[in-house]
Amino acid sequence: MQLSAKAKRIIWIVGSIAVVLLAALLVIVLRYGATKKAKESAQEPIDFNILALEKMELKPFDEADPVLDADRMEEYDYTVLEVWVPESPDCVRYMSEMNMFAEECLHRDDEMYANVVGVCLNCYDKNGNLSSAAVEKAAKIAQDEDVLYHQYAADFQTEKVLEKLVSKKYPAVIFLNRNGEIVRIVSNKTGKELCDCLDELVDIYVKEKKRKEKEERKEPKKE
Repeated sequence: MQLSAKAKRIIWIVGSIAVVLLAALLVIVLRYGATKKAKESAQEPIDFNILALEKMELKPFDEADPVLDADRMEEYDYTVLEVWVPESPDCVRYMSEMNMFAEECLHRDDEMYANVVGVCLNCYDKNGNLSSAAVEKAAKIAQDEDVLYHQYAADFQTEKVLEKLVSKKYPAVIFLNRNGEIVRIVSNKTGKELCDCLDELVDIYVKEKKRKEKEERKEPKKE
């Protein structure tokens, strides 16, 4: 049976409306999924001050290396953590960039000092036991790459905090101030770009210090 022109037009209109409705429904579903995911993420906020060093368990690779604790961190304006995993070739290659950055930090000609350290993950098991084989493997990598900065193994709990902070994107670099507060997290930065990051943080620190000093001078003296 051949449809009339009017029937064909009605079918075309109905079909067009159906396509539009399906497209609108798809957009609603996608937006709902994105909103739900965002809400789920918002329910687990990351406390950027959680990484104060007194809350971290970091074991030096070498017994001769100093223990990285809050007291030692207070000696520096910034502590820079390189978070890495032995299984990642990118992490191994990145050590040359960190070496360059660490070398630059040693020869800075200003009065701001940074301590560069490596923090290796996957050295502890879920029971909280340190794997000597894992540490030896990581230490050999650092030795083969002629790493200039101290290396530490993060315990299981600290590892989980670091994983969340860097979203499991390794290698990652975390800048902390002398109070143990995270001021910046970066990844895929060259040694020169890391130096630029440090310079930016120094500028921010200096400007903030001057601002506070200016405010203090403006405050009326108490009788």
